[in-house]
Amino acid sequence: MISFIVTLLLVLFTWLFLAQVNQVDRFNAWQAIMLVVLPAGLSMAVERSLASTPLSIARRYRMAFLASIGLFLVLWIVSLLISGSNISPWWLPLIVMGAFLGSIVATLFNEGLWENNSPPSEEVTRDVYQQHYALIGQPGSVPVLKRAFDILLSTFGLLISMPVWFLGVFIIWLEDPGPLLFVKNSVGRGGMNFHQYKLRTMVRGAEDSTGPVLASEKDERVLGMGYLLRKTALDELPQLLNILQGEMSFVGPRPQRTVLVQGYLHQLPAYAQRHSVLPGLAGLAQVAGDYYLTPLQKLRFDRLYIKYTSLGFDLKLIFLAFMITFWYRWQKDWDGRLPRRLLRMGSGKK
Repeated sequence: MISFIVTLLLVLFTWLFLAQVNQVDRFNAWQAIMLVVLPAGLSMAVERSLASTPLSIARRYRMAFLASIGLFLVLWIVSLLISGSNISPWWLPLIVMGAFLGSIVATLFNEGLWENNSPPSEEVTRDVYQQHYALIGQPGSVPVLKRAFDILLSTFGLLISMPVWFLGVFIIWLEDPGPLLFVKNSVGRGGMNFHQYKLRTMVRGAEDSTGPVLASEKDERVLGMGYLLRKTALDELPQLLNILQGEMSFVGPRPQRTVLVQGYLHQLPAYAQRHSVLPGLAGLAQVAGDYYLTPLQKLRFDRLYIKYTSLGFDLKLIFLAFMITFWYRWQKDWDGRLPRRLLRMGSGKK
């Protein structure tokens, strides 16, 4: 009842706002802010009004988003018919943005902004750490030059990628309303569990019935927009936050899920050696191998990376990862492996 009353009050306030806009000759920044704030408030109020209905939470989000835009446009048209309106069609993106932000805030309060599927138990987390400590001890500090490079590039990447973030989460949310991010509990340096962030590219609760499993090439759980984000690796953008926080690096062994690593360690204790350095956004195993390498194959590649690690080697792997993501992966006849000439680039070998 309270939410319904709040919705009516917001509708009235929106009407008064539009009437006031009609009295001015120029549109100012304050009015632009209100074109975002009012639809956001309407979206949150409508979602709360629908909370007592039998609608699923995803449908509530979508209906609140559309209702917010619809109410605003109806009042806009009525205002235009009665006294003429100065509102330009170019202001519609602000209204849509406001309605979307309101729906995101509703998602935050109801469920949170990330989906933490199949988190490992304390026993699993402790067991994985202890096995690492027994084999590799406490890892040394991260090289200063590598850390400085990670901080500068991740900060720059976060700034320039914000429009892509917004567009990606907007389309994903429209297709399947709910949490925007997916949290993958992975093993970091020294065997510590950390939250590896990704844009959610699968349906809500994709692992509720299966537990943590590797995604297949044509996984039915992947959303339409999710397929494009995964193929372009844009779903990895939130890991820039992991890099900035010092949990990951741009280059290093690709993080593996904690629950899976526990099984690998029991069969292959030396697998812990790959976690003596920071995990990376790009890794030698993924550049020189493919997604479906065995744990032993991954370990062999990661040992090579750790042995020959340097800033120059990191820059080469970043370049090769970029080539895979934005060129080779789109070629119909690509077999999943880079040409030898590229792998040997800069090594002095033919």
